[in-house]
Amino acid sequence: MSARPVVTTSNVIFSLKTFLAAMLAYYIAIRFDLPRPFWAVATVYIVAHPLSGAISSKSFYRLLGTLTGGVATLIMIPNLVNEPVLLSAAIIVWVSGCTFLSLLDRTPRGYASLLAGYTVLLAGLPLVAAPTNTFDTVVSRVEEIGLAILCASIVSHVVLPVHVATTLLGRIDAWIARAQTLFTATATAEADEARSRAERYALAADAVDLRSFTAHLRYDGSRYRRAMSVVRSLQQRMVSFLPLLSELEDLRRALAKLNTPRSEQAISMIAAVGSRSTSASGFFQTRADLLASSGAPRSWESLLLANVARNLRDVLQVSRGCQFLQDALKEENAAREARRFVSPENIPAPHRDIGMALLSALAVAICLATSMFFWIASGWTDGMTFAQISGVLCCLLATIDDPVPAMRKFVVITIGAVIAAFVYGFAILPLIDGFVPLAAALGLFMIPAGICLAVPSLAIIGMGLCINFPLLLALQARQSSDFMMFANTGIATILAMVWTIMVCGIFRSVGTETNARRLFFVTQKHVARIAAGRHADAHVTRHHLIDVAGLFAARAAKFSPASGASDPDLIRDLRTGLHITAMQELADEASMPMRLKAQAIFSGLETLYRLAPAERGEPLENAIGMLDDLILSTADMVPVDAETELVVHAAGLRLCLAPEADFPIFITPPSKRNAA
Repeated sequence: MSARPVVTTSNVIFSLKTFLAAMLAYYIAIRFDLPRPFWAVATVYIVAHPLSGAISSKSFYRLLGTLTGGVATLIMIPNLVNEPVLLSAAIIVWVSGCTFLSLLDRTPRGYASLLAGYTVLLAGLPLVAAPTNTFDTVVSRVEEIGLAILCASIVSHVVLPVHVATTLLGRIDAWIARAQTLFTATATAEADEARSRAERYALAADAVDLRSFTAHLRYDGSRYRRAMSVVRSLQQRMVSFLPLLSELEDLRRALAKLNTPRSEQAISMIAAVGSRSTSASGFFQTRADLLASSGAPRSWESLLLANVARNLRDVLQVSRGCQFLQDALKEENAAREARRFVSPENIPAPHRDIGMALLSALAVAICLATSMFFWIASGWTDGMTFAQISGVLCCLLATIDDPVPAMRKFVVITIGAVIAAFVYGFAILPLIDGFVPLAAALGLFMIPAGICLAVPSLAIIGMGLCINFPLLLALQARQSSDFMMFANTGIATILAMVWTIMVCGIFRSVGTETNARRLFFVTQKHVARIAAGRHADAHVTRHHLIDVAGLFAARAAKFSPASGASDPDLIRDLRTGLHITAMQELADEASMPMRLKAQAIFSGLETLYRLAPAERGEPLENAIGMLDDLILSTADMVPVDAETELVVHAAGLRLCLAPEADFPIFITPPSKRNAA
């Protein structure tokens, strides 16, 4: 496969627009004599995004975080400046606490907490030596960031805007097309089990990414901004598709093992449904219902067929819902047309990894404590820069499992930015007079660097160059060539990055496989809580576990082929949770003997899912035995509707827990044999 080109028309336009916004912010900053215009330039690149709505989203939360951090600076610096130990402790607690809160919110809102934290480092630490300037400095910092945000947003929305909705709808269409292709491959047995599971994981990861991306839609300038609820409703139906595909694969394989005329007929019907459009869904749904409700005696086969009918009904219902909402979004009155179809349920909050958030906050605290101690003990003036950069970098890379490789790359990039800033600061800029020639000279470096910023695989290079270059150059209205100041700043910046690598390497780095296993145990605990009756909402279960599966999938893509960390099937665990939830609802309407058997099953499953996989041999056999007892107990009785559904879900649950196990054998009572 050939690599995607770096220099494309869209990437060049993005870089030119970002550079135009940066120069506009720089020009206004020097016209109004702001003290640090280079912060305005750097901020434009920090909030830069190819999509207009995403810039507005990032800008809003960045400004909110800056204001919050500014208020914290105004409170801490004047009151604690004469107590360096207390001031250092207050700053450390504030920054690490804000980092912790930001990691609990995986939406763009988390950026506000992050900015509130390290704004205190950027605005507050330089004021330790001059606390009387606290208010003026904080106001200037907010002005510079606000100016950058305003310029970036205006240029992005006015000059060749690229709306979030266009990209979002394209990605949704592509996701649904991939899911439909997987449905066809599953129904016709064109894909093996490993390939199907990998594709389901990929779809789960994309669904999680789409959910986060959708948050930018409310800041978009297009008409789709008012259709936010429609998009959310569509995503709910997309997520519900994945466990259905996993179950269909198991059902098809179980029917093939039976090798009976009815099972062969069902397999043919599944393949026909998968290979045709949903417009013919009514015909196939009728066939499925007739096949499942034929007059054959109750058997494992009839229970499988009932599950097939239920599964295909759900698949076709989800497909119709997705198609309706897709069509509605393309209409001018999208919000009004789809209102009657939109689910009133909100998507639950995404998974929060409190353990990793605490570990990241601890790493930030240790990094800041050690760097600030070095600054105070050494008396080095630029030790302040050392503390600033190490703390900010530790905050920015807190979301990465193992940030050390990225930091090492960032050090190399920063060295390149230092060299470029030295050449510009001492060889090029002193020869330039006037804003236009200055902008042209800066463009020779920043426009190519901005192109890297638009390419995901090169984003860290573009970020390192576009942000560090103007900061190291310290762009002002009148450039000064103080070599010692430049050298101290450059050395402090690089040393701060090296120190951050050391601290994170000791206290923060967590292997991708380790985090993947942690996500697996999160899923197991959730299923155990469902079995214990503490999570009875199928809607919450579906979204929570798909969210965790998506996070798992993003890490599984980085595993080595020999790794065993990718063996767990989290979507199968999701199916287990959904079957348990359905059985708990139906058990309330069943007879007392059936209810007691169901309660025993739930207790057994709670025990099973609280154990490590290596310890589940006997508990799994016990759970399968109890399920078989429940299923076989209805062979000589005429159950009510709720009990019939309960047994159907019990069969689906048994298949989910042990797809390769031998099926239970129904024994017809003598009275019924004689009657026959």
